[in-house]
Amino acid sequence: MADIKEKQKIYILAVIFGIAGIMLYYNLLLRPQFAKFIAKNKEFGIIKEKVKSGEVLIANETSVRKQHENFIKQAGYLEKRLPGQYQVSSLLEDFSNVAESSGVKILRIKPLEEPAPLSKQKPVNNAYAEFPILIEARAGYHQLGAFVNKLETMDRFIRVTDLDVAGANKDPRHHDIKIRIITYVLR
Repeated sequence: MADIKEKQKIYILAVIFGIAGIMLYYNLLLRPQFAKFIAKNKEFGIIKEKVKSGEVLIANETSVRKQHENFIKQAGYLEKRLPGQYQVSSLLEDFSNVAESSGVKILRIKPLEEPAPLSKQKPVNNAYAEFPILIEARAGYHQLGAFVNKLETMDRFIRVTDLDVAGANKDPRHHDIKIRIITYVLR
C-alpha cells in the first residue's frame, strides 16, 4: 500500500510539474506569439483596406481624370471671371469689343485710381480688391442700353455704379455718356 501512495505522490508531482511546465510554456512562448499574431493581423487588415481603396481608385481612373479635367475647366472659368491685378489690359480690350458690338463709340477708358500696392490696399476680402474704371463714350439711348446690358453679362464680375448721360449740341441722337464701373481683381 505504501507503493501505491508513493506512486500517487509521483503522479501528482508529475501532474503539478506538467501543469507548471505548460503554464510556463504558455506565458513565455505562446502568449507573446499570440500577441504578435494579433498585432500583425490588425496591420494586415489596415493594409488590406488600403489596397482595396487603391484598387477602387485604379478602377475609377477614368472618372478621376474626368473630374480633374472639370476642375481645371472650372479654375480657368473662375480665373477669367476674376482676373489678376496685372490682367487689366485685357479687360479694357473686352470693354472696347463690347462697345463696338453695341454701336457705342468709346472716347476714353480710364482707371479711376491706380491700384495700390498689395500691402497698402484696404482689403475688401483677402482674395480680391475693387478696381474702379471710368468709361466716357458717345451713343444713342438704345446703343447705351445694349452696351450696359452686355457689360453686366460679361464673363467678368462687373458692377455699374454710376451712369451720367448728357445731350450733345451737335448731334441730338447721340449723347455724351460717363459710366463708372467697378470690377474686381485677384490680389
